[in-house]
Amino acid sequence: MLKGNHGNKGQRAARGHKKFALATVAATILLGTTGAWSQVMAPIIQSPQSVLGTTSVLSATPLSLARAIELAMESNPEVAAATRQVEASEGQVIQGRVRPNPELAYSLEDTRSQTRTQSWQLNLPIELGGKRAARTKAAEKAREQALAQLADVRATVRANVVAAFFDVLTAQERLALAKDSSALAKSSTDAVAKRVAAGKVSPVEETKARVAESGIRVELSQAASEERNALTRLNALLGRTTAVAGALEGKADDLRAPRSRRPSR
Repeated sequence: MLKGNHGNKGQRAARGHKKFALATVAATILLGTTGAWSQVMAPIIQSPQSVLGTTSVLSATPLSLARAIELAMESNPEVAAATRQVEASEGQVIQGRVRPNPELAYSLEDTRSQTRTQSWQLNLPIELGGKRAARTKAAEKAREQALAQLADVRATVRANVVAAFFDVLTAQERLALAKDSSALAKSSTDAVAKRVAAGKVSPVEETKARVAESGIRVELSQAASEERNALTRLNALLGRTTAVAGALEGKADDLRAPRSRRPSR
């Protein structure tokens, strides 16, 4: 009995050691996996911040007039429609230059095997009277008309973008001047209020200063509204749903529209 008990105790101890060893190995694997997983996930977790940083840098980049025209040309639906019309006219020119396809005909007379007649016929259409040349010329004229329409649409969009860009620059400069005037009027009102408190001038002067400051604030509000409206018009031409985050490149005084490159003949 004593030997049996001793054997049972030894088996239990061995099992306990095995369980402890398995737990130790599992913990080691878990810790190693957690460390590796954290190393893998660290760049992914930090990636939104980097993306936000990149977005802020891109939004802070000043928008030039050439870039604004480029964006408008890419997103304007009228330009896209005119471009597709040119592509369709190109297809018509290619189709007009192609000769008619040959035709293969088959006919069967009588369904009985003893008396039925089968015939095969190959037709090669030959256009006479200059039909192919006239068709090609008409397609080329349609292509020229589509190209002229595309050039007209692009010129109109470009002129609208230049005008909207100029309006935004003018509105921004007017808003900056209005802010400076408002700050100057406020400082002047504070100075007059101090002189009134000291008894050097009449309170009527303070009232006049505050009335003048109120008028300048109204002008500031109008300038801010005009800037928002100008930005809205420019964003509509650029195909943007959000406002331009960055400042515009250039000044209203020295603004010059970039010349369009003419194709070399």
